[in-house]
Amino acid sequence: MTAPRLALLAALAASAALAGCGDKPKPSPAPLKVAAAAPAAAKPPAEADAKKPAEPEWSYSSAGKRDPFRSFLAEARSAGKLLDTRCATPLGRFELEQLKLVAVVTGLEDPVAMVQAPNGAGYTVRRGACIGKNGGTVTAVRTGEIVVSEWAIRADGTRDRTQTVLSLPKREPLNLEETP
Repeated sequence: MTAPRLALLAALAASAALAGCGDKPKPSPAPLKVAAAAPAAAKPPAEADAKKPAEPEWSYSSAGKRDPFRSFLAEARSAGKLLDTRCATPLGRFELEQLKLVAVVTGLEDPVAMVQAPNGAGYTVRRGACIGKNGGTVTAVRTGEIVVSEWAIRADGTRDRTQTVLSLPKREPLNLEETP
């Protein structure tokens, strides 16, 4: 190869390398086509819109509606509609089903009963004592059972009074006749 050919090849290689490194050329915008006249068969846009029925415009307004992502109970409490139903006593930490009636003492002017919590602690209760997570009160202490009245809150926010009876566990009678 001769020197002029080498110089020509080097120049071509350099121009190819520079052409590959540059930005891509932007395509030229297409020329706008102007219609000379609209065909006679085509209807003007005003006539086409007049034949279509007008679609009603829809919009949503949340005015006067509650937020679906907030608890209705929280809203009712903040409005003062619901009373606070929690007990401040240690028995207010447990559900009624978790408590076990252990003893009942009747025959007194003010009968007393003893309930055992799941942690093994024993508590004495009398009529009017606050018991349970739903703010129940002991309404009666009878022989072998106590009656607890509490307020249950429905899904619609209304309150119903329910009564739960906690009874002493049934004991099997001792059979003293059978001795080995």
